Parts: sequence; structure tokens; C-alpha cells
Amino acid sequence: MGSLMSLREESLNVILAELLTERGLKALGEVILRRKRGRPEPDVLIELNGVRIVIEGKKPGMWNALVEQCKKRIDDNVCDLCVMVEYAHVKLDKLMPSQLDVKKSLLNGKFNVGFLSYVDRAGLDKWLGVTSKPEKYVDVSFDDLLTYLMSAYTRVVKEDIIGPVIERMGEVLDEFAVKVSAHVNVERLKEVLELKKVEENSG
Repeated sequence: MGSLMSLREESLNVILAELLTERGLKALGEVILRRKRGRPEPDVLIELNGVRIVIEGKKPGMWNALVEQCKKRIDDNVCDLCVMVEYAHVKLDKLMPSQLDVKKSLLNGKFNVGFLSYVDRAGLDKWLGVTSKPEKYVDVSFDDLLTYLMSAYTRVVKEDIIGPVIERMGEVLDEFAVKVSAHVNVERLKEVLELKKVEENSG
């Protein structure tokens, strides 16, 4: 049996991206795969109808590193959606596997996966009243990974950021108005404002 450790993560990530494209993403629209050209760039960038998706994959035991890497990709505006993939149970049947062998192993493998989007990293927690955490799905099949990815992509495309923020801001302002009316003598406030206006005019 071959070992997953003998393969470079870059190779696994590129082949996984190709499989995801072939098996489902291209059904959603135009897909462009861009491979790494420089060291700071991700191994592979998928552009799906203009939405930039990065696949960040690592071997078992590297989940926290994956999360931090995806946060950086989003914060650096490298992508709109970052997919975290931990190759939990991917076995190879040959000591010197071909690309076809690797594809077969990935199709039959199990993964720990998660997703981060620009919405998660936009700093809107205080307005929306929720704390964003990366979604994580444990020990999922390739087909499940593809399904979750297509779902995450759909949410990114349809996400309405401004609407919830405006709604939350309205709630905050309403709460403020209630507090002001409960603790401030409005008539007295008017008198103070009028007095200030008179003082300004006389000055």
C-alpha cells in the first residue's frame, strides 16, 4: 500500500480541484482553474462564474493550520470562498501511484472539510449579533464534499450582507431612542438647546 505522506499536498489539492470541477462545479457555470505561479499564491484557484474559490488541503492533524491559512486567504482578498480539506482517510493502492490512481483514491476517500467566505471575515459580527465560526464536516465522502461546496458557493452568491446590517442598525437606533425617552426629559432638553441657540446668537 502506498502512503499519502509520500505525495505533495500541492499535487493532492490540484487533483482534488480538477475532480470537483469535473464532477459537479462545471454544471453551475463557467469554471477556470488557475495553478500556482508564485510562492505566496494558493496551489489552485477555481473561478466559478467570477467567484474565486481556493482549495486548501492538508494531511491529517493540520486542521488549525488550515483554518488560519483560509483566514489569511480571505483577509488578503485572494478568494471569496476558501475550502478547508483535511485528507482524513485517503489510501493509495500502489507505491508509485499515477494521477489516475490518486484520483481514484480521492473519490473513495474520507475528508474533514470546512468553509470560510468573505462574509465570515467581514467583521459584521457586532452588527448581526452572531459569532462566525468556520463550518466543519467530519469524515465526509467525496460526493458529500462536492455537495457542501456547491451549497457554500450558492450561499456566497446569494448572500445579502447589507440588508441584515441595515436591519440591525435600525434595531440599535430604536433601542437608543427608547432609552433616551426613558431617561431624558425631552422638554428640558429642548430648553437647553434653545438656550444654547440664544447664547450663540448673542455671542
